[in-house]
Amino acid sequence: MDTKIKHINAYILAGGKSSRMGTDKGLLLFEGKPMIQYVMEQMQPIFDKIVIVSNNLEYEKFGLEVIPDLIKAIGPAGGIYTALNHSDCQLNFMVSCDMPFVTAAAIEFILKNAQENQIVLLENQGKIEPLFGIYSKECEEIWLQLIGQEKVKLQDMVLHFRLKTIPVENNEIFAATFFKNINTKEDFNNVSKLI
Repeated sequence: MDTKIKHINAYILAGGKSSRMGTDKGLLLFEGKPMIQYVMEQMQPIFDKIVIVSNNLEYEKFGLEVIPDLIKAIGPAGGIYTALNHSDCQLNFMVSCDMPFVTAAAIEFILKNAQENQIVLLENQGKIEPLFGIYSKECEEIWLQLIGQEKVKLQDMVLHFRLKTIPVENNEIFAATFFKNINTKEDFNNVSKLI
């Protein structure tokens, strides 16, 4: 892309204490680079504004704005709410910090499908992937209500909105490794073997 997108903000959800990993996932070195850096490098040519949502100020070393969760200890549901509350754009791209196989082509693919819905997500073998997608600012109020009702499982939350899901099984942009989230040390070791 020649010019960066200004009408869509981008947020990297980097939470903090990963209970299953025992350390901050985005800062884990993966092939010599912090995991979040892979995500950032694919986003930087596309978006004018990229913000990291994290309670860990160590992320400031990457030179992007870092904002803390407004509602802590509820996982990514809190991160998405924080991003929506912070954003001055109608559309917002959200991605998890632990997806080192994200590509610019994949981001551009979902951006092309971003119109007319409140949430646009990929669907991989029948499973919705809520941590790589477009969320409308319109979702903010109801998202907060769901959190207030202690409904914080993303797979359920997204069903309360005008949701578009795009199956990607046969799309060559999405390699088998694309959806590998790294939540445990075992995941980390398995993914390292795929390189």
